[in-house]
Amino acid sequence: MSGDDQQSREAAVNAAFERGDNQRGLELLRSLAAHYPDPARFHRQAVIEEQIGSADKALSAHLACLSLAPNNPMAYLYGGYCLHQQGRTEDALSVFSLGSDLDGSLLAAPQPGHGQETERRLATCNSALRAHFSRLHEEAVGDALEVARIRESVWVRTHDCPQSPPASGQQPHLFYVPGLEPIRYADTHALDWAAGIEAASDIIVQEFLDAVPVIGESGRPYLAEGTSLGEAFSPLVGSLNWTALDLYRDGQRNNAIADHFVQTLSVLGNAPLYGLGEMPFEVFFSVLKAGQHISPHYGLSNHSLTVHLPIIAPPNCELAVAGESRPWEPGTLMAFDDTFLHEAVNRSEEDRVVLIFSTWHPDLSNAERQAIQRSFNARQAWLDQRHLPTV
Repeated sequence: MSGDDQQSREAAVNAAFERGDNQRGLELLRSLAAHYPDPARFHRQAVIEEQIGSADKALSAHLACLSLAPNNPMAYLYGGYCLHQQGRTEDALSVFSLGSDLDGSLLAAPQPGHGQETERRLATCNSALRAHFSRLHEEAVGDALEVARIRESVWVRTHDCPQSPPASGQQPHLFYVPGLEPIRYADTHALDWAAGIEAASDIIVQEFLDAVPVIGESGRPYLAEGTSLGEAFSPLVGSLNWTALDLYRDGQRNNAIADHFVQTLSVLGNAPLYGLGEMPFEVFFSVLKAGQHISPHYGLSNHSLTVHLPIIAPPNCELAVAGESRPWEPGTLMAFDDTFLHEAVNRSEEDRVVLIFSTWHPDLSNAERQAIQRSFNARQAWLDQRHLPTV
């Protein structure tokens, strides 16, 4: 009976709007949505409330739609726009941003074909979020002369002015600092910390070999299930064909593994490890199975270098950065800027294992490093506090 009742109520709603009795249609739609909650009904009600109803009821309907369709980016777009029109800017930014997590195109310029109503909302979302994130960055960095280069840096996906890719060929996905030397492969002899790590490479290798029987099953797929990077990466997504054994991940120590690498971490402590706090951002063993290929791709930012120390380096294994291929050699570090196109291949019949960690770009001063940390941490703090508002 409920199905028949819903259909008859729906028909009554449509009939009222068709004959031009919009107020009656809205009243019937309110009743229908209240009795039979459905995201499409709440969305329809919300849009009509914005036109001929009340702002409070419009917002209530948008939030009801979001509660029933939390994975629909359009629900966030329309709900955020309603909040923005009501002057609730901070709430609007939160909702817009949560929607952009689901669909990055909410931060792209509106494209023809969306329809006028959606295009208007996309334009508002785009400009509001870009202005907010750019202001957040500038406020976090400050205006001291010594950090001017960091103030001029770009959060690539959210900067409020269009940016051309660097002439060097770098294509950072996240953050770009202008004026840093483009480093394809670093001259490790010029890095005052590199020789000490290379001198201890036998100790690090032995510590790894001693730990493998204990930690061998603790690895994770480097590319988690559901990662979308295109067909070329599909053999690696959700697969241990490319395994990470994390000592540190996203600034968090993985005690289950790191406790087995006291000497390794002690040696690495002499390097300017990149991090957003006191802990290194990433330190892990990367295991690439026999016959596997990590397709060409670009990294996130040029403010750090990616460093490889070979642990197990069979013949016919190579890293290529900006078209230049180099084999991993036992005891020899390779450091490079991963915002250049790079790839890795294991053509051997054995696993290739390298220890990977990140260091600050050598051109950055301590003040600039701290300014980058402030920008990243301010952005993350804002992202962490986002929430769906109440009416």
